[in-house]
Amino acid sequence: MPAAKKGLAKGKVEEPSLLDQLIGAVSAQKAAFCCGGEVQLSNNEENLLSRFENLTYDDGKATSASIVLRWDLPSGKTVRKLALPPSEAADGAAVIEGLLKHCTPATFGKAGEEVLDESYRKAAKLDAHQFSTNFNPHDVGIVDAISQILLPGIAKPFVDGKSTFEDNLGVAAELYKLNIYSGPSGKFRAHVDTPRGAKQFGSLVICLPYPHEGGQLRVAHQGLETIFDWGQKEANKIQWAAFYSDCEHEVLEVKSGHRITLTYNLYVRERLGGVMRQNTSVNLKQYALSNKFIDALKAPDFMTKGGVLGFYCQHAYAHTNDNHRNRLPYALKGIDAVFYSTFYHLGLDVEVRPVMKGMPDEDDRKLRKQLQGAELVGAKLHGVILSDVGGCEDEGSATMIVKSKWLSEWYKGIVWFNEPGPRELAMVHMAYGNEPSLEWHYSSAAILVKVPASGSELRDKVTKG
Repeated sequence: MPAAKKGLAKGKVEEPSLLDQLIGAVSAQKAAFCCGGEVQLSNNEENLLSRFENLTYDDGKATSASIVLRWDLPSGKTVRKLALPPSEAADGAAVIEGLLKHCTPATFGKAGEEVLDESYRKAAKLDAHQFSTNFNPHDVGIVDAISQILLPGIAKPFVDGKSTFEDNLGVAAELYKLNIYSGPSGKFRAHVDTPRGAKQFGSLVICLPYPHEGGQLRVAHQGLETIFDWGQKEANKIQWAAFYSDCEHEVLEVKSGHRITLTYNLYVRERLGGVMRQNTSVNLKQYALSNKFIDALKAPDFMTKGGVLGFYCQHAYAHTNDNHRNRLPYALKGIDAVFYSTFYHLGLDVEVRPVMKGMPDEDDRKLRKQLQGAELVGAKLHGVILSDVGGCEDEGSATMIVKSKWLSEWYKGIVWFNEPGPRELAMVHMAYGNEPSLEWHYSSAAILVKVPASGSELRDKVTKG
């Protein structure tokens, strides 16, 4: 027994120490400042034609075809080609030497000027306009990984809470340069990059499959550092790293071979909501809805006094959730996005509003007659209303309670295109009866379009386009 207790005591001493190390590692990390990985090259180029058929990589890792580089000669009349990895080492070496002849020495920025100093940086480079490649980091999931790991850490400055939200944002990777660090002395001493624009947040470096030794990439941030060692003899994979612009990084000396990399500038871009912008790249006139509506406005008998068109959203949105309702209309999708943006870009007054259908029958005859054909439309998108009103007979009908507590207005004569879509809980209040109970009310998100009257300046402007 004493021996067992001694062993148990020893275990108790060691376990917290390991746990403390793990806790310390998480606490010190705070946020990811870099990420990286590798993409295997496919042995069967023909299979790559269907590599996008699977929605996930659960059945196997992402793969890439062999990399092809093409570059212009100074004369501009001919082009050279390099396939990586090379089929024969000797052939690859000869083509690399030819590529190096057409590269220029890589400079670096210092005090606002481009400086050439091979004691600080020794490498060759081609600018993006001087070469092309079949490799695209979007195709193999690299940009998606960067969006998940690095984007959350820098998204907040670009979020205004009105039209741009974190889930609207994505990452764009812009090809910048091709660099070759050759052994035995290629290197780039520790430095911090200068962003090339307000929306650039980092860099992506792709190491192409070519044999080399050394040339590790060291990335440091706030006392932490990561080493990416891409040296390989067989050159059978693509390796990559991405990091924030304020990270110190360096390329350690290449001992042998050629370390060939593609560098991309990483930018924050709008992923969702772009179709709602004034300068959208989508041609909305390709949709029949736009042209048909303009034709209808030109007709002498179409809604001459103006009115409201209504379209219930066909996709589900948490339009009564405080964290999500403000994302509308920018988070609209599918036919909902097409409907909203079509009228928005025609210059009409378009809103996403909650509409409450299926109100209880009104006992008051006079009020029931007044409300005949009326729709209860929320004055704006707002959260769920909880009310303790309604437990007494003299507090009014459910319809009147909802109208008094749920910020809304009665609309008559809305011309609906479709039936109500997905519903969300909108209001809960006490219900009058023999037993204590609650009354639950639901709303559907709808797109409402105000149609200008005939002869109005806005109607003439829309029809003349």
